[in-house]
Amino acid sequence: MAEEQPENIINVADWTEKSDDIKDKRNIQMSEITDLATELERVDTEIVEAEIQLSNLKQSRKTIAEEHLPTLMEQAGIDSLKLASGRKIEIKEFVDAKIKDPNVAFQWLRETNNDSIIKNEISVSLGRGDDALAQEIISTLKDKHDIEANVRVGIHNMTLKSFCRDALDNPELAETLPKNAFGIYQGKRAKVN
Repeated sequence: MAEEQPENIINVADWTEKSDDIKDKRNIQMSEITDLATELERVDTEIVEAEIQLSNLKQSRKTIAEEHLPTLMEQAGIDSLKLASGRKIEIKEFVDAKIKDPNVAFQWLRETNNDSIIKNEISVSLGRGDDALAQEIISTLKDKHDIEANVRVGIHNMTLKSFCRDALDNPELAETLPKNAFGIYQGKRAKVN
């Protein structure tokens, strides 16, 4: 007894025995499917190309805003300029930071009594139905259940930038601040308003 094929599966052996009407129907469906698959591939390629182009545009913008305009305006001896359009170009200092060496950065924060910006996050993976255990673990994690938790220590990005900006403005902290560990990047940036 021959096994029946689901309607959406085309059996090549049966294909030649079908009427012209069914063949045409299936040919149209198959061509639509292959056309859409080709279109999907084309769109995927365009997305990749657009993402590359966007990345290049962002890099060009950064170069103009953080290098070219600040340099030219500094050479001209100005930090702001009103354009004929009524818009204004301003050069402002900025600080970006991203923890590069957590051990050094966190140790320095603790030694200088600035550790209040450090946040600790503990996560535990439990099985299904362990809701009651999850509540109990808060107080008895290691002692009663021998469950290891992953501890993540970090600083929110905006908090870190703000702290680094303030620390650089404080002569006492700026002198000892381990800039490499904090991944500090300082510069001037043009902004058109």
